[in-house]
Amino acid sequence: MFSFRKAAKEQGQKTYLALDIGTEFIKTVLFRITDQRKIQVVGYDRTPQKHNAMRGALIINLQNVIDVVDISIGNAVQMAEGVLNTKVALPREAIMGIAGELVKGVVIVVNVEREQPGAKITEKEVAGILAKIKKQAFAGAKEEIATDTGIKTDQIVEIDTVVNSVYIDGVKVDSPIGFTGRDLQYRVFSTFAPKIHVESIKEVADSLNLKVGKVVVEPYALAMGIEHAREERFSGIFIDVGGGTTDIALIENGAIAGTKMFAFGGRVFTKRVETELKLDYLAAENMKLEYSDQKLSAADTAKVAKVLAKDIPVWLDGVELGLEEFNEIKQFPSNIYLCGGGVLLPEIYNGLLAYPWLQVLPFGKFPKVNYLLPNQIADVEDLTRKATSSLDVTPLALARMALDVF
Repeated sequence: MFSFRKAAKEQGQKTYLALDIGTEFIKTVLFRITDQRKIQVVGYDRTPQKHNAMRGALIINLQNVIDVVDISIGNAVQMAEGVLNTKVALPREAIMGIAGELVKGVVIVVNVEREQPGAKITEKEVAGILAKIKKQAFAGAKEEIATDTGIKTDQIVEIDTVVNSVYIDGVKVDSPIGFTGRDLQYRVFSTFAPKIHVESIKEVADSLNLKVGKVVVEPYALAMGIEHAREERFSGIFIDVGGGTTDIALIENGAIAGTKMFAFGGRVFTKRVETELKLDYLAAENMKLEYSDQKLSAADTAKVAKVLAKDIPVWLDGVELGLEEFNEIKQFPSNIYLCGGGVLLPEIYNGLLAYPWLQVLPFGKFPKVNYLLPNQIADVEDLTRKATSSLDVTPLALARMALDVF
């Protein structure tokens, strides 16, 4: 078995990693950034987590996770050497994904009237605005998160803060740098998480001698990575059903309106099958997957469907409650986009289609439900042709975030 830690560093074009440390799988993307500022995937791997390594997207056994990440990176490097038919420079920088119900994202809106509207906006000016936002708004945001989670404010840390969108005299711009104007509205998206959660992610990287380019909240990466999602005409709801959690992101007019997460993922369905059908966990997981792939007999299909019917209403209620927390949204987008391993269960798709959205939330019309596939991530070319499923979308979206970092 190939170990990343034991490999000698080789010369070649610089490579990077995107690591999605999930409850069920470690997903590793090995990629290069082309001269055209595109992501070129040269290695991809999904390695199962050890059963006791994670709980609800949180690392509970650090060494187990490090060992599996080590193997997964090694597998991705081996694949890359086969794809490129040459030695591959081992990556030393990584984009690290983070998720879980204790990861919180907040949108802060700030209006600024400039004293010199004829002067061009500079990076220094924008940095000064961000510094003021952090000083004035973060204390309140942390207090709110502490109230929601029960975690002390001094144990909540900022993951990242980005300028989500900027309007200059009522006109949206991608970046304010170089423009002139009087009235500016900054929409800033800030993400926070428990200190121990963030540090455990970074410890995985440190143990493998990797430099963390950025820790990225996964539903944010997903929502902002989809083709056209950053355009003002785009709005949508993104739902990523992982092993331990369901992550929701909402895009409104090309800008992130927020992220919500709740601790209900595919592992809940597996445990229900395990309990009701009296199987061990691995057998229950395999049966659930075969059910999703329509490989079971008619009798077993009926059994699993009956079992899953007990938890689907609870999951749908979780989605409704998550969306309800976007209380500033006057009308929800009419498209729901699905990804993650959990969405392979037909009950997820059918449940969303049948849910009485118009009666419970302010939708203008009944939403369409769409599956996301990896080829819908912007600026990504997959030379491996291995990332083909809805559960491969988020790791590729994490890789896409490298264009904003490196």
